[in-house]
Amino acid sequence: LHKEYRRQRQMCIRDRTMFESIDFIPILQIIWIDLLLSGDNAVVIALACRGLPEKQKRIGLIFGVSTAIILRILFASIITLILDMPFIRTVGGILLIWIAIKLILPEDESHDEKGGEAKTLWKVIFTIAIADAAMSLDNVLAVAAAAHGSIILIVFGILFSIPLLFIGSSFLLNIFTKFPVLIWFGGGLLGWIAGHLLFSDIGTQNLFTFISEDYILSASVACSVMVIVTARTIIKLKHNRR
Repeated sequence: LHKEYRRQRQMCIRDRTMFESIDFIPILQIIWIDLLLSGDNAVVIALACRGLPEKQKRIGLIFGVSTAIILRILFASIITLILDMPFIRTVGGILLIWIAIKLILPEDESHDEKGGEAKTLWKVIFTIAIADAAMSLDNVLAVAAAAHGSIILIVFGILFSIPLLFIGSSFLLNIFTKFPVLIWFGGGLLGWIAGHLLFSDIGTQNLFTFISEDYILSASVACSVMVIVTARTIIKLKHNRR
């Protein structure tokens, strides 16, 4: 009985030592990063899928989330190569501005024919893929920085983001359908992210010496306003032509 007690006590001490040796700070940082940045991808997926027929919205959500996860895995596998590559963020920011404007504009296509539905679905998936490529890079960079190069923690960050993307995009899709005015806020948010990508790129900062990270907040606001104003102008021009 005494031997059994000693064995159990040693096991408890060993388990407690293992538990205490785990550094929970990077884990908490990764969870927080996923909570913040997965919302951006969820906004894109929800905005892109809002114009699809009801029976295709779920397909769009699944493809959108799957694309985001695949891209995060891809970026995670080559993170050391792309970490300091110049102009990667700039290209992503420019693409994101274009996509933000495009997603705000109302859908003109008719969904009556099956061929038209299929064409629109693939168009939505393509749009999500481009936007995800720009934003998933930022997510992986942030997670990799918090993980301090730990592959296990990077994988944990990717896996933890999967349910967040599914739940977030489904929730936002319902919100955008019920309250269309919020679509403008979603587009403005994407413009904000684009400004951050543009002004945090080391290649752009070296090319234009007046650009620095001190202006990131101003750039984010400017890009957000530009997206909304441009989309509003395009809608007015289309309306005047009719």
